[in-house]
Amino acid sequence: MVQYFQDIYAAVNSAMVGMGVTIKHIWKKPVTLQYPEERQIMPERFRGFVHNDMTKCDSCNICAKLCPVDCIYIESEGKGKDRMMTRYAIDYNKCIWCSLCTENCHTGSITMSHDYDHSVYDRRSLVYEFMDPREGTIPCHRATRIETGWWVEPKEEKEKNAKPAAEAKPAAETDPAAGEPSGDKGGDH
Repeated sequence: MVQYFQDIYAAVNSAMVGMGVTIKHIWKKPVTLQYPEERQIMPERFRGFVHNDMTKCDSCNICAKLCPVDCIYIESEGKGKDRMMTRYAIDYNKCIWCSLCTENCHTGSITMSHDYDHSVYDRRSLVYEFMDPREGTIPCHRATRIETGWWVEPKEEKEKNAKPAAEAKPAAETDPAAGEPSGDKGGDH
């Protein structure tokens, strides 16, 4: 009979402890997110899914060679100036998000996105093809890319080319015969 009352006491005590926790947290701000509608903001250096900007990629294969799990597939045809990329794919089933591919990409085409959710029903959907087969092949050589309109100038080169243009502009505004700026009209000389 004593055991019966001890069990009742334990049950009531357990319920009261649970209610105490509930009452303590009922007035606090909720810490959960309504996930699909509200997404957590990731920090700047977060390593999400790998993204490749195909307009910058030159199919050098450095990323595929450095990948420790061989999840990057690059296929190209031809050699030298005539080389054309036919496939660029990443298998996210294998990817360990180590960022070795992004750190060593000399064109800056590979980046880590802030995307962390690729929920799918089929694992084959996680092999992401970056090239659309309907677009055909992409030229790998820079001169061929410029000729065909595939070239996107890297940020560093754009800044380098902008500096000489900015320096040339003030030189063009000076009067070469007088050696003075042409915009200065009058004044004590």
